[in-house]
Amino acid sequence: MGKKHRARINSPKKNNHIPAETIVAEHEAHAKEHQASSGRKNNQQ
Repeated sequence: MGKKHRARINSPKKNNHIPAETIVAEHEAHAKEHQASSGRKNNQQ
């Protein structure tokens, strides 16, 4: 099988139990971020 990547072995365990509020807040932040970045790109062209 070969050696596994060290990063994969040493990486901390992913926490799947995240409160819904933080997920909603994160989505809102990402939506705003994408709107801003797309506007800038359109202005440059």
